[in-house]
This record gives sequence, structure tokens and C-alpha cells, in this order.
Amino acid sequence: MGHDAPHDVQQVRSFEHPGEGRRRAKSTPKGRQVDPTAAHEIELLLGDRPRRRDLLIEHLHLIQDTYRQISAGHLAALADEMKLSFAEVFETATFYAHFDVVKEGEANIPPLTIRVCDSLTCAMLGAEKLLHELQASAGPGIRVVRAPCVGRCDTAPAAEVGHHFVDRASVSSVLTAAKGR
Repeated sequence: MGHDAPHDVQQVRSFEHPGEGRRRAKSTPKGRQVDPTAAHEIELLLGDRPRRRDLLIEHLHLIQDTYRQISAGHLAALADEMKLSFAEVFETATFYAHFDVVKEGEANIPPLTIRVCDSLTCAMLGAEKLLHELQASAGPGIRVVRAPCVGRCDTAPAAEVGHHFVDRASVSSVLTAAKGR
């Protein structure tokens, strides 16, 4: 051992990694810039709600209910706000039929969506014909889509107008419900 200055093993020396700046930049989803407007809208929408991962579906419902759709911009902003990957947020949103995800470059979804159940029971009781007739006659501002089983087999065929079910649905009963929205 050298006889230089006394060496104190308890002394803490600060060490800065040469590649790290003073502060790390805010992370953004890889390969996707977050639109400042969408980021601001999501921040306002979530308010003081916690950003926990287990609340992702609840937050997606909030976006869906507010904007009647979920845009790619809002998905990216939500991912950033919750510190989750864009892929995780996108996969969760697209897994559930009730979320209307609008991918970049796609047109906005009409204000009203009619979902026609495509379960076996509904299909046997005329859902396929109902779907096609509604698509042909619903008119502008209304989107008509298939939906996975909505759990109303006892009143098939079932349709959902916005968030309201129409049991034993017919073209006229569904369009009447749509006019009431």
C-alpha cells in the first residue's frame, strides 16, 4: 500500500455516468411522437385520476365515452401519460369490441354506432339479414357493425344502439331507437 493521503473506505465519491445528462428526458413511445393536442386532452380528461396500469380499461372507457371513438393520437398520449408501451395500450383497446379505435389516416367514426349481435342464436333468428338491411338503410351519421355475442340470446336477434339494447330487433325497431338518440 502506498503512503499517499490516508484512504478512508467510508468516503463516498460521487460518480456520474458519462452518457447520462443531469436529467433524463421524458420517455415517449418508440417510433411514435405524441401529439401535443392529444396529450393535453388526455391530461385534462384523466384529471387527478391515478395513472395505474390496472385502470387502463377504465381510462379507455373515459376516452370512448367522451369522444365516441379512440384515435391513434389519444392512444399514444394515454400510453405516454400512463408510462405504458403504445403496443400494450393499442392491443388492449382493440381486444374489446366496445372500443372504436380509429387508426391513423382513417376517417372519424359516425356519431352513432349500431351493433348487431352475430352469435349463433341471433344468426338463426335473422341477425345476418338484419345487419345487411340496416347497413343499406341506416343513412349517414350511423355506422352498422357486427358485434360478438351480447348475452341476450333469450331475446334474439339483439342489437345495440349506442349503449342501449333492442331486443327481438327488427329494422324498424332499431331505426326507431336510433332516431331517439
